[in-house]
Amino acid sequence: MLHIFINWYKIYARNKKGVPPLFFGKAAANAVRSFFRYMPLRRRVLFYSVRADDKLLDNAKSVYNAFDGKKQIFAKKLPHADAVKLRQYYLLLTSKVIVTDDYIRYLRTVRLRPRQKLVQIWHAGGHMKKFGLDAPSPLTDSEERATHSQYDAVIVSSESSRAAFASAMGVDVSKILPLGLPRTDAFLSGEKRKNAREAFFEKHPKLSGKKIYLYCPTFREENAVKIDFEPPIDWDLLDGSLGGGEAFVIHRHPMMKNPFYKGEYERIHDLSNEPMNLLLCAADVIITDYSSVVLDALLLDIPPVFFCPDLHSYERDFYFDFPNELPGETLTGSETLLEAVRRAAESPLTEKVKKFRREHMGSCDGKSTQRVVSLIKGYVCGK
Repeated sequence: MLHIFINWYKIYARNKKGVPPLFFGKAAANAVRSFFRYMPLRRRVLFYSVRADDKLLDNAKSVYNAFDGKKQIFAKKLPHADAVKLRQYYLLLTSKVIVTDDYIRYLRTVRLRPRQKLVQIWHAGGHMKKFGLDAPSPLTDSEERATHSQYDAVIVSSESSRAAFASAMGVDVSKILPLGLPRTDAFLSGEKRKNAREAFFEKHPKLSGKKIYLYCPTFREENAVKIDFEPPIDWDLLDGSLGGGEAFVIHRHPMMKNPFYKGEYERIHDLSNEPMNLLLCAADVIITDYSSVVLDALLLDIPPVFFCPDLHSYERDFYFDFPNELPGETLTGSETLLEAVRRAAESPLTEKVKKFRREHMGSCDGKSTQRVVSLIKGYVCGK
């Protein structure tokens, strides 16, 4: 039925030259949604993402691979063409369970059917930066609330994170379930971590045997709008200061499009295209700022250093006393960055580090995927 509808629209658009993309005006969209509401509700799990085309983020991917029932992926970056909108409306309104890892903007106007279930597996762990209703946003409060109002379950990484997520999304805390992040299960498997580390050095043999200092800054905003960020690092000086047994590896946040430097260096390597999980399994020290990637690093016992050159002007606030509660040295200047990294590499993990890890990632025990899959199966089989 859906493919007939889409093919009809393509023929219509070809014959009506200059047809505005506005087949999906408000009235037409309402009619399409009403039509799909009367179609049979299928015992299917829809994995929905707008982060990338045709692929899922690691949390949803882990659950998708482990779930052995009927399943479907819808992964398309915005904006969506009309034919794509048709397909996603159909899938949204005919799938018994929907699993997502980010905002679904359509849920501000699409009311799911009473027997449907919506599961949010948030892509980041812990409760670090404030977000949603608690932070500056291009969305109004009513838009934020409408985006999150239909969740049946929000999966988080610890009991301590529940209150922060309930506040940020405007949902009852009873819907915030500390089942752990599925993507972290691989971290906690010694064999998988060992295999990933070997795969990294096999792919990058020039880095084999070196201490890997992994730099992972997050993106920056100004009035809730993303801006470019250029770390105040003298790359020439850093490259010359690194020893032969050291490598400084950069992984820019996916929202960071601008490179940090031009040309090539002997001991500095931008590997932003590599999966973060792979890089973490090879890292000896994590250098970050306001990013929750540090929580993944702590699960792997990787010591952290916090390089926050814009500490006093950073736009977002935090769910804890930042930087006083951070489990590592905090720097605002780059002059002593390398020395701090070397100290971290040689120092044992402190009790402060372990406490911070428990507070933010306490439910990540290697069985998170299993718990989330069980929850979804219960939803699929329920009335």
